[in-house]
Amino acid sequence: MTVVPRPAPDGRWRVTVKARIRGRSFARPLLPLAAAVLGRRARRAGAEALERAAVAWNAQVPALVRKDGERLSAELADALLGP
Repeated sequence: MTVVPRPAPDGRWRVTVKARIRGRSFARPLLPLAAAVLGRRARRAGAEALERAAVAWNAQVPALVRKDGERLSAELADALLGP
């Protein structure tokens, strides 16, 4: 699988995802048909998942960037070693 992010002209990001499927299953000839039928739904689900990830990133990362390194590493250690 290859994922390539690129800035889009409108200031957002465009992400291209390519998957290569190999194998000798009896269902292999049906994969292009399934991809054609389910492709739009899969693209929509992927876009929604990326949008949710961006919202979570934008909500959490700016606050983390403003913290000094010592405080951030102490909080990280607490989170990793906590109860």
